[in-house]
Amino acid sequence: MEKLFTYGTLSDPATQQKLLGRTLGEGAPDTLRGYRLAKLTGIHEVYSILQPHPGSTVEGKLFEVSAAELERLDAYEGDAYQRVSVRLVSKTRAWAYMENPKSSFRIHIEPPEPS
Repeated sequence: MEKLFTYGTLSDPATQQKLLGRTLGEGAPDTLRGYRLAKLTGIHEVYSILQPHPGSTVEGKLFEVSAAELERLDAYEGDAYQRVSVRLVSKTRAWAYMENPKSSFRIHIEPPEPS
């Protein structure tokens, strides 16, 4: 099984059921350092997307998925996202979907609102 760090729609049980044919359970809370959440404006919705950003952190959930499930998620996330290996605060190595710097969707990404 593979570890997957989620922070947006992939944390949602209904989305998991639709994409994977099952829900992934509660997930373990974890944190990713050195990234922030930005907004990707799609045709019908606004999605969260990770961007590298020193000093920032992103709270999320850690799940276990199979290699075949990761391939399905890759197809779902499309060109706007890329799957990268990250090290979480818990010291766990996991996959996460972040901004794809080569994607044409980058023009639709906005930084987060100032806090």
